[in-house]
Amino acid sequence: MNIKQTVRNFILIVFIFLLGFAPSSAFSIRNMCLNVVQLSDTHISDREDTSYKMLSSSKKLLKDAINTINNMQGIDFVMFTGDMVDSPLLESYKDFFTILSDLNYPSLLTFGNHDSAICPLDSDECSQGLKIDEVVDFVKKCNGNYIFDKTYYAFSPKTDYRIVVLDPVIRNEVTSNGFLDDEQLAFLDNELSENQDKVVVIFQHHPVVEPFVSEDHSIKNAANYLEILHKYKNPIIICSGHYHATKITRDKNLVFVSTPSLVTYPNAFRVIKITNYKDRTAFDIKIQETNLKDVQERAKLSTIAATSFYGTDKDRNITFIIKKPYVKIEKTPKPKKEKVKKEKKKRGKKAQQELEEEVQNPAPEDVQENLPDENERFMEENIQRMKENFNDDLMPNTEEDVLQNDQQIQNQI
Repeated sequence: MNIKQTVRNFILIVFIFLLGFAPSSAFSIRNMCLNVVQLSDTHISDREDTSYKMLSSSKKLLKDAINTINNMQGIDFVMFTGDMVDSPLLESYKDFFTILSDLNYPSLLTFGNHDSAICPLDSDECSQGLKIDEVVDFVKKCNGNYIFDKTYYAFSPKTDYRIVVLDPVIRNEVTSNGFLDDEQLAFLDNELSENQDKVVVIFQHHPVVEPFVSEDHSIKNAANYLEILHKYKNPIIICSGHYHATKITRDKNLVFVSTPSLVTYPNAFRVIKITNYKDRTAFDIKIQETNLKDVQERAKLSTIAATSFYGTDKDRNITFIIKKPYVKIEKTPKPKKEKVKKEKKKRGKKAQQELEEEVQNPAPEDVQENLPDENERFMEENIQRMKENFNDDLMPNTEEDVLQNDQQIQNQI
């Protein structure tokens, strides 16, 4: 190994060593990756089990999930996508946040149709429980991460990511349907418009694409929502609950993830890992089932068509890549083959004629006498080289070269 090679190797080692301690986020794999846990429909309650909800075990199921999450590595945050409680009672919320206090990772939430009282427009009275503004105030007291004044909000946990949280819950009538008003639709459109260079993760209770058809649970103006989503080409993943079903649907750059409930079969939650590369985004989406197998078995036996809630293998665990869009290079149209040949010959003949005329009509004698013999030789050699360069066989930028260059550009794209 020569001295130059040794020096190069030494510089490279020093550079790698310094890079490992550099504070710059540009080289951080942590900024490329987003690791999120999504829990949905925990339905904390002191009530007895219903026909399919294991409410009597709701607290034990949440405790088990939190213990499982605490044993995971590198989780960025945990998101609850609604129906944290079965009824919007203060005691149920106290139980929820008491259990949540054992979580070792930061958490946030969006609200579901069970999380606040119903206040009809034609009545001065609301249903039993906390109103939505009371719920938000209590959440702020119990969870320091919830710093937002509204029930929908957005934030950026890392440079490459934008989190958007929506609230489609209808609170002025008794219904399980959802609806996004003009204000939220404009908010969504603005967030997507300003973050087209990022991976956008949307959390909400109601799914915009249903895991199965249910007119009583769907978002009423889902078409308006989807129209906004389809305007954008960057990777967008929409995570929801509400249907208690396990389903993943893909539509080009859009990924729709329905997550099961913790209190109904399969009693599971989602673990989502996203890695954002320069030219593609990789998704690794899994479900984590409860360790309380006796509760899970009871839930399965009480659920009609349990397999439809459990989903297929690809609904539960899937890894895939979304390639990012790119701007196509505008290429000048290539001239036709015959035209290229004629143009080359025309240019070649013209150049040869000009050179021959220059040789046949030398400079005046008085000028030539002042030129040294060395210069005369240099001019003759130069003329000869120029003649050779205009030969068709050596002509630069032939059609083959043009095609080769085009192919190289295509390979780079």
